[in-house]
Amino acid sequence: WSAACIGRELAETPPREATGLRTRKGTETLLLVEDSDVVRRLLRELLTRSGYKLLEARHGEEALKLSREYPGTIHLLVTDMVMPHLNGRDLARTLLPERPGMKILYMSGYTEEAILKHGVFDPGSAFLEKPFSPGALARKIRELLDVQGDPE
Repeated sequence: WSAACIGRELAETPPREATGLRTRKGTETLLLVEDSDVVRRLLRELLTRSGYKLLEARHGEEALKLSREYPGTIHLLVTDMVMPHLNGRDLARTLLPERPGMKILYMSGYTEEAILKHGVFDPGSAFLEKPFSPGALARKIRELLDVQGDPE
């Protein structure tokens, strides 16, 4: 997956999607875990521009430390699936008991089918296959965060 792809799309994305609808800006706190510095920087730009407060980690172990030190609510974990030290699934399984209201969005350059086949991804979890557009990411995040009954 080329980081240039999302970078180009960030620059080219109009403020409104083709449908004419604008994705609602966020105010929630997200924990972004991505081992590629370039991809993480581009996602940071997109997510902070969308209004989210962002905690960033390069890998799962760093994310665990950040989560355990952060006293506030983390509404959503946005994590790459395949990373050094601790993969996205194991990270989520470790954090969920500590942060039971937190939603999980997995990202990967592997297809969802391939991930399910190898048991790396829990069925029913939210997933975005790389490459994705900024609009697809924004919509998926809002879908997860806007589910009724979530704690604030």
